[in-house]
Amino acid sequence: LLGTVATRVPMAHVAALIAVNRLVDPRSERGIYSWIPRTALPELLDFRLARLSLNHLYRCLSLVEPHKQTIENHLAEYARDLFHFQNDLLLYDLTSTYFEGRLDDNPKAQRGYSRDHRPDCKQLCIGLVVNRDGFPLGYESLPGNRADATTLLPMIQTLEARFGPCPRILCFDRGMATEANLRELRRTKRSYLCGSRRAVVRQHLPIIRSGPWTVVRSSATEQPTIEVHELPSTTATDEPTERWLLCRSAGCRIKEQQMYDARLTKARQRLAKLQQQVVVGTFTTPHVILAKAKKAVGRTHDLQGIFTFELRRANNGQQLHVAESASAIQDERDLQGVYLLRTTVAALTPGDLWTMYMLLTRVEAAFRNLKTDLSIRPIYHHKENRGDAHVLFAVLAYALSITIQLRYRQHGGDLTTPALLETLQGVQLAELSYQTSDGHRLCFERASVPSAAQQAILAALGWPIPEHYLPPNLEAEPRRVV
Repeated sequence: LLGTVATRVPMAHVAALIAVNRLVDPRSERGIYSWIPRTALPELLDFRLARLSLNHLYRCLSLVEPHKQTIENHLAEYARDLFHFQNDLLLYDLTSTYFEGRLDDNPKAQRGYSRDHRPDCKQLCIGLVVNRDGFPLGYESLPGNRADATTLLPMIQTLEARFGPCPRILCFDRGMATEANLRELRRTKRSYLCGSRRAVVRQHLPIIRSGPWTVVRSSATEQPTIEVHELPSTTATDEPTERWLLCRSAGCRIKEQQMYDARLTKARQRLAKLQQQVVVGTFTTPHVILAKAKKAVGRTHDLQGIFTFELRRANNGQQLHVAESASAIQDERDLQGVYLLRTTVAALTPGDLWTMYMLLTRVEAAFRNLKTDLSIRPIYHHKENRGDAHVLFAVLAYALSITIQLRYRQHGGDLTTPALLETLQGVQLAELSYQTSDGHRLCFERASVPSAAQQAILAALGWPIPEHYLPPNLEAEPRRVV
């Protein structure tokens, strides 16, 4: 597919080196070049290390990116055969990663909303689709200033061209649930499940407070954990009926309450510090003081409208008076843990719809994996095709990671891929050298004997150590040394 370099190292092997490194020990291309001699990959892939140069790694990045669609098709077909995926549910979300450098020649490197809290850097947006098991079915590298809502329909059309127009449910977050997108999905008879923006949920505060709520899931102590209130459905001519469900989760409420209290406490502390600075005269200009007060509150939606500010004259200068709205705080507390789901799926119960919507955490888990264990950020490549190839290899490494995890769980294991790889680190390949009495030197390679835990993992994953790397059984084969 990728050809062979002049020194006859298959480019497919070079691509495998980069993908495996991204999974087990992420490094730059220069770092990979110094890392390869300390691994058994040249022996396992059967090529001579002396034939590989640093330039081959960079050249591979330029050669592999045009084959992105072919690689994605192969991954989807291989995973469907291996795990019998139905791919009846598509989970879609968007994230961003940032570049280092000016990136003047990369049109995708733009400034936008940074999910990495790096507004000082140009960034790249990544739209990712996974199935209900978290396996990646497709992704797109997008300009860093691309609006979330504009990416949904093109991604759906790309996947439908790949898998065909069969019945499936599209699940996405509220950032893409614009009325235009939902109207187009209903017009084209596509089934979807999505959340609504907080401003829409706020409109139903009277119902949220008064109910009635139907318990669809309870804890062991009979305390409700998931409650649902189904609002009247909406129907338009020649369009599927859209269901509206208010869902309240006790677990999500506790989490959001803790996060909200932390933000509220920090805002109060920053405002108190600003009040002291105004009193001692550090800031005197009114518009500067009010701008700093707004900055102290922050940009999060749940703190907007809670604080009001007023500058007052005092005997020794100015005072910043801060007032809090108790009703606004109570509104936010009533909204915590509450979601408004919209869907055209009529056959599923409210409890099933909530469970399906919560599967969006599989996409969030994929993004965390890409940004932590697989080190997709930052991107140092300035050329557009190499930056896109960097993302491609990170997604390939994630596909390897989720494949290892799913295969291990097929055999009853519950460890994650990082835990499995950490356990297997003790399996080493050593080169043994002996000087014979007649002046000859014997060199051969042997693998360390795996422990019981390591052997169980290798057996579950179907990764046998090659026979010629195993130490000889001196009782059965006393003459075998090489």
